[in-house]
Parts: sequence; structure tokens; C-alpha cells
Amino acid sequence: MNPIVRYTRWLHTGWPAGQVEPFPEIREDGATAMQGLYVAGDLRGIPLLKFAVDSGAKVVRTIAADPNFQQRAKASGVHDLIIVGGGVAGMSAALEARREGWDTVVLESTEPFATIVNFPKAKPIFVYPTAMEPAGELRVTASVKESLAAELKAQTIEAGIAVRPARATGVRREGAWLHVALEGGEVLRAARVLLAVGRAGDHRRLGVPGEDRDKVVNRLHDPADFADRDVLVVGGGDAAVETAVAVARAGGRVTLSYRGKHLGRPKPENLAQLGSVPV
Repeated sequence: MNPIVRYTRWLHTGWPAGQVEPFPEIREDGATAMQGLYVAGDLRGIPLLKFAVDSGAKVVRTIAADPNFQQRAKASGVHDLIIVGGGVAGMSAALEARREGWDTVVLESTEPFATIVNFPKAKPIFVYPTAMEPAGELRVTASVKESLAAELKAQTIEAGIAVRPARATGVRREGAWLHVALEGGEVLRAARVLLAVGRAGDHRRLGVPGEDRDKVVNRLHDPADFADRDVLVVGGGDAAVETAVAVARAGGRVTLSYRGKHLGRPKPENLAQLGSVPV
């Protein structure tokens, strides 16, 4: 079986999960309907670290092989590549672009590798497929949140990949260049733009009274914060199960609430952990 198909099934990406935002149409090489605009990472449909790393590097290789890009006219103030998103896909692309010697800008609205940094304390990391060797220079080997974040930063930020703190609000094509609008009104121009923003930036809401209260949170940073407390975890996917297990092991009294009749979405490894704690 095709490995992408196999891991898509493993991730249960076909399960309904309520209404989600529409995603751009993306071709196999990451290109979109807007000439010069590419997509890598989670938006490609498989939220696995190695696939994100692989897609970021491969998009840059696709751009490098494009005769139109090779023959592009140079203009003052026009970058070769703008990467929107400083996660694993964006940083993998940045490393590949540096190898090509391009004028590249990486835009990140929060902090590099924000999704991983915001994982719960000591969260186990599933680095699948284990035998896969992603394209590009970035490597993912650590199996715990803190060591993974350090590993990724050492290969990118500490190695000289600069990230500009900025929030991109839109991309449009005008003539030969793509224009990236930033919050505040500034506009950057580039020959090519890569969207590597991921899908975890804005949490899903229940739409019920009281969810805006201080005691309601959407991210678990340290399970020990909930020791000896009653905690309601809402959800039936991997994040919910991992949160419930982590809080229970830290001494919290956990109730896991899910709208379905059974938990069929989480990975088997997570379901096995769930059976070992009082939830």
C-alpha cells in the first residue's frame, strides 16, 4: 500500500470532525491555482512531522527546477522566496533555500516551532514513519517535546536561519511578483511564496456559555497544574486522549467527554495508554 495512504488511514483523517475551514486546492508538487504560490506541511493533509519536513524541502526543489523561476528577472526589494510559517515544514524549506543560495524571508506570527513548543510538558512524540528519511537537511529524531524543540532549534535558529516576527494577512499576484500583505500594512514582494502555516493556530470552540471563563483552557502546558483537581477534557481525538492521560498521571481526577459512542479516532498507542489510567 502507498505509505501516504497507509498513514492517512492510521491517522483517521477521513473521520468527520465538525465543520472546518476550506483549504486551497493543492497539486501533488505543492503548487496551487495561484501561479508561484505553494503549500507545505499540515495543509497538505497529513499532520506528521516527517511528512511536513519532507514536503517543505520538496517544494523548494520543485521551485528550483522550474525554468520560469530559473530565468526570473531580478528586481530591488523582491525576494526569491517568502515562507509563511516557522514550523517544521517552513524551516525545512528555509534550510533547502539556503542551500540554493536564495534571498529568503521566513515569517512567523508567534514563535518558531510554536505548535511543538506549546505541546504539553514531556509529551511523547510519535515520529512516524520510523523508516522514512525525509528530503532535505532537517532531521526529527527526539521522542519527547522538550528535546524535540531543542533539536529543531539547534538545526535552524541556532544555525543561522533568521525568522521575522510578522503576521501575513494575504497573498496576491501583481504582474511578475507575488505580494504578501502583513498586519500593519507593509507589503513584501517575492518571486515565489510558500504557505507552511499548519492547522493548529486557532483552537476549535464548543459554542456554549462559559467557555470564555478563566478556568477553560485549550492547551495543556504542564499536567502538574491540575494535580488533585477535577478536570473535564472534551474531545475524542489524540489530543484529548493524550491530555486526559497526562493529567490523570499527574494526579488529576479526569472525566473524558466525547460525543460519539466509542473512541475510534485516536492512535492505538494512545488508546492503550488510556486504559492504564483512571479516567
